[in-house]
Parts: sequence; C-alpha cells; structure tokens
Amino acid sequence: MLAFKTAVAAAVAWLAVREVGGFLADYPWYAPLGAVVAVNNTVASSVRDASRAVCAVLLGAGLAFGVRLLDLPSPVALAVVVGVGTVVGGLRFLHDLGSWVPVSGLFVLLVGGGDPVHYPVAYLGLTAFGALIGVAMNLAFPPLPVLRTSSAESRLRGLLAEQLDALADGLMSEEVLSTEEWRARHHDLLPRIHELEGVLAELNDARRANWRVARWREVTDRQHEQARALHQLSLLVEDVSSLIAHRAHLLRIDAEVGDSLMGDAAETLQVMAELLRSLTGPTAHEEDLVRADDTVQRLATAIRENNAGSRQDGFVAASIVTSVRRALASLTPEELADRIPSHW
Repeated sequence: MLAFKTAVAAAVAWLAVREVGGFLADYPWYAPLGAVVAVNNTVASSVRDASRAVCAVLLGAGLAFGVRLLDLPSPVALAVVVGVGTVVGGLRFLHDLGSWVPVSGLFVLLVGGGDPVHYPVAYLGLTAFGALIGVAMNLAFPPLPVLRTSSAESRLRGLLAEQLDALADGLMSEEVLSTEEWRARHHDLLPRIHELEGVLAELNDARRANWRVARWREVTDRQHEQARALHQLSLLVEDVSSLIAHRAHLLRIDAEVGDSLMGDAAETLQVMAELLRSLTGPTAHEEDLVRADDTVQRLATAIRENNAGSRQDGFVAASIVTSVRRALASLTPEELADRIPSHW
C-alpha cells in the first residue's frame, strides 16, 4: 500500500508540474522527488519529513548562493558547500534528511550555475509542491499499522514461549548442563522487543490526524494495551532467562540437603509458556491465571518446605517465583484483581 501511494503521488506530482509550464516545467523531476519523500508510514511522519526536506533544500540552496557570491575557485567552492552543508545537515531537527543539505547545495552550485535564479526557485518550490501532494495522499489514505502491530506481537509472544520452553527443558534434563549449553538456550529477545517498541511508537503516531482511527479505535486501543503488556512481560522473561542461563546450575547445589527445586521451577516455566500461547488480548483468561498461580505456589511451597530460602538454589528459585508473579499480575484483568490471589 505504501508503494502504491508513493507511486501515485509521484505520478500526480509529475503530471501537475507538466501542466504548469514556464521555467518550472524545465525541472519537473523535483516534484515527484518531494512526493516520494513525503509519503510515509504515518500522516504525522509524512508531515515531518516533508517539512524537513523543504528546510534541507532551503538551507542547501542558501549555502550555495552565499558561496557563489564569494566568487571562490570551483574546487574550493565545492569543498565549502559540502563541508559546511554536512555540518549544517547534522542539525537535530533535520533528522535523517540532513544529508539533503550538502546534496541540494551541490545541485544549486553546479547544476544551477547557468540559471542561478530560476533553478533554486524551481528546486525548492517543486520539492515543496511534490511534498504537499505526498502529504495529501497520506491524508486521503492514512495508514494504520494494525496488521504489522499484530504480527510483531505474535512473533514476540511466540519467541517468549519458546524461550521459556527451552529453559524448562534444560531444567528437566538429567544431565548437568554447562554454562555454555545454558547460554545456547538463551534466545536473544532484545531485537524482537525493540521491534515491538518501534511498531508501538508507529501505532501511536499513526493515530494522529487519521480519520480511520474512529472506525478502528477499539482495535487500536486493544493492540496498544496488548503491546504494552507484552513489552513489560518480555522484560520479565528476559530477566528470568538471564538468571537461569547464568545461575541454573545453582538449583542443583545443596540438593542433598532437601529435594531439588528443578522440577517445580521447570513446571512453572512450562505453564507460563502455555499461558503466553493462549493469550488473545492484553490479559489472560481466569482459568489460565489460576493454573499458573497454582504452579508458582507449589514452587514457593517447595522453597519453604526444604528450608531453601537462605541457600543458593533457593535464591534462584525465589527469583523465578517473583518474576512469574509479576508477569501474572501484568496479565490479570482489573475485574479479576480482587478475586485472584492477593500475593500477586
């Protein structure tokens, strides 16, 4: 859809400028260039990029015009435009379009040398005109990344469940896994977490100046809440994963003093993985929450009955209990908060 809108906006900008005539018709390609820059994933980002592009062209053209007045040798003038333009392009408000400053300065200095008045006016004016068409295209057909948000949530949810299953399988292993083997079971969750953060920011941005939001408000609100809950949950899973990857061997230490906590810890992680796979919204179903609570309660009871609270294996198990309880609390709907066990 983005590709289609960009193509249409560029074609409309090209045809519109060809009809204008005059000296503007001598440089029609800058209109579709502005349209391509302006069509973006959200209406708000479209307006921002259009404004940044026009500002960058204006700064580059102004720089080239000033250098031309100094009557410097061509190599020196070129170096000054590129050097100063690169510095100016680093201004924060230009963001990713800062590179346009030295480029537009070069165009005005070299390409527009034979037409020092009309060329910069056409360059700036047509870029702005094309950008307006691009913004108008986005306003008419505003994007709303509902499917992309849903896909990002699904991928992260699946990866979290796989991570918990991998850790649980390791805890259930009859062989003592080495630190390297535990680290091999530790998936890198950060890329998926960052992906969800980016999609969530884009979803928030897409709801601005978007007439489609009224129709999809319920869906976008639900996705927003689900993404926030999943983001919080993913950080908790990352904490548990790092803990087990580096300290799982401690669950076997002191096992001769009492029963090993490995089995109860593994079952707790397996139930959490199943709960993640069953999620259909920002909160979990009551029966899934109760089952998970029963499991984590068994682990907490095992810690107490084996007097493991002051032992190294008890520390690791207690950390798992704390993280899982926090995860369950983040997945508990408000209407069940008073009826679900208070220790969450």
